[in-house]
Amino acid sequence: MKKKALILIFLASTTVFPFSQKHEGKSLKSPKSYIQLIRITMSILEREKYSKVKGNISPEAYLINNNSYDNINEVLNNPEKREKFIEGKNARVEYSNILISEDKKDAYLVLETVPIYSTKTKWHTIYFEKGKNDKWLIMSWHKS
Repeated sequence: MKKKALILIFLASTTVFPFSQKHEGKSLKSPKSYIQLIRITMSILEREKYSKVKGNISPEAYLINNNSYDNINEVLNNPEKREKFIEGKNARVEYSNILISEDKKDAYLVLETVPIYSTKTKWHTIYFEKGKNDKWLIMSWHKS
């Protein structure tokens, strides 16, 4: 119950950018942060080398992938676990939305994707925080 209350408080104190339209890989007239967060997320889902994306992942970041709970860095370092998580180069985004706090230090990104190997959609909720040098870091990721 405390987690739900905390999430509701966070959501109530955020600025909402209404990006509920389909994202089809076209250049959107969106805030810079929105584009950065989409790029970070999709580079992971599209099999970018771990060495290129690990700078955007907090060491404490965790992943809830369907019914498993793991450190996201360990998942991306383990080929077997990684294959169960990533979606491939041609995954497409069907829906995206973002909530960014007023101080622009926290963000929630919600994506609906369709992997190349499936017609079943996947939902991703990723929580980001601004780290050192104003770099966005993934703190948590939920995929279902």
